[in-house]
Amino acid sequence: MQTKYLLDDRGNGQLFNRQKLIHEEQSDWQSIEVADLQILGRVLALDGIIQLSELDKDRYHETITHPIMQTSFGDNSTAEALVLGGGDGIIASEIIKYPGTGVTLVDIDDRVVDVSRKYLSDLNNFALDSTWVKVKNQDALEFVVKEKAEKYDAIFLDITDPHPNSPSASLLGAAAIKEYKRCLGTHGIIVAQTDNPFVNPGHLGQLKEIFRNNFNYVGSFGISATTFSGAFSFVWASDKHSDLSFNERVVETKWLTNERFNFCKRILQLM
Repeated sequence: MQTKYLLDDRGNGQLFNRQKLIHEEQSDWQSIEVADLQILGRVLALDGIIQLSELDKDRYHETITHPIMQTSFGDNSTAEALVLGGGDGIIASEIIKYPGTGVTLVDIDDRVVDVSRKYLSDLNNFALDSTWVKVKNQDALEFVVKEKAEKYDAIFLDITDPHPNSPSASLLGAAAIKEYKRCLGTHGIIVAQTDNPFVNPGHLGQLKEIFRNNFNYVGSFGISATTFSGAFSFVWASDKHSDLSFNERVVETKWLTNERFNFCKRILQLM
């Protein structure tokens, strides 16, 4: 069955052959679908937009996670990471590859977490049931406002794209970023996914500008990904670190290597 999935809230999208619909429902916040597609394998779609796929899972989640972890954490064996969004549990599964690291995962939609626990366990390696992962189902900004200052060594903004009607529409404004920074340690790094730079070119630039107004150093990197119609971008910021690094000997990865990450740091220059 040929099925259309959206890339944005303006009706642009992709067509994939859907082999099997695994699960679908309407939560209090959004529509949720898990399906098996030709080419992409298993996918999670929210409000008709594919959030992750079996095909590109490793290149997306390893790339957003490990350079941040290794640059920010160093030899810290009691590090704490905050994942805002990320209810699928895959970033959390990458973070807990580092022994002794705790993860707090805040996703407003408990149904995304429950569905991911049931249908995406092969992709998240049962991380949502790990004793190292604390799951909070509440608004990310409301959670952060109540957290103590400088608690986290890294913050991952793996929220849905901030279209006007999405649950995350208020989570990437200037006021929100100031609250995230307050919770970040002085050596810490914050990183956010910023969509396909061709489909939504303003998102990366806008968040870079907000980050520049709040942090000493700001950078970006990207990947190529069929799931997101060719390209995908990320932006990061820190008061201490002027660059990101990755050492493939530190952690086991399936896709990310030193050479590939060096290219990821340059790929957006080609667009």
